[in-house]
Amino acid sequence: MFTGIVSNIGKVNKISHPDDWELLVDVINDNNTNNNFNINSLAIGSSISCSGICLTLKKVSNNTLFFDVSDETREKTNFSTWKVGSLINLEKSLKVGDELGGHFVYGHVDTTAVISSIEKINGSYKITFNINRDFSKYFASKGSVSVDGVSLTVNDVDNDFFTVNIVPFTWSHTSFKNYKTGTIVNIEIDILVRYLESLNAI
Repeated sequence: MFTGIVSNIGKVNKISHPDDWELLVDVINDNNTNNNFNINSLAIGSSISCSGICLTLKKVSNNTLFFDVSDETREKTNFSTWKVGSLINLEKSLKVGDELGGHFVYGHVDTTAVISSIEKINGSYKITFNINRDFSKYFASKGSVSVDGVSLTVNDVDNDFFTVNIVPFTWSHTSFKNYKTGTIVNIEIDILVRYLESLNAI
């Protein structure tokens, strides 16, 4: 489980397909004052959020993390759009006693969305995401959403889009700084909404 507060940025080093897909990610030290992503403390077998995708760490070599990625994950997320040099958001899984700065994020991507517009407003950025209409019911103004593993507050919602505001710190310390119109992102719906839907179905 994660909180959607990015610890650090990773850069895709290599993607190969021996059996499952293998992903190599170089950890970038970006002088984030909130950084608790100590690569030397990462345990093999631990869960790491890679732009919202929960992956199991299988190896560490110097500053590079190694993961396996299944075909299912490739089909359901934006992993298929990653290439060497792509920036991804990294977060370690929660420990008991950690600060909950965002909201509960599981690393289980529900769908993807496409950026339709980016508008700079003073120092912040208003981003509009187009989503499948089937998922619009899960979004509410002032509700939470995970976008590429980052916990964000939803602003406006319509039948096939929602908007968020990105403050300057988040913009500069995540993969968001490389976003452009047409970028595909991973979306995880707030788990509380899922439980409410399940209860209403009973």
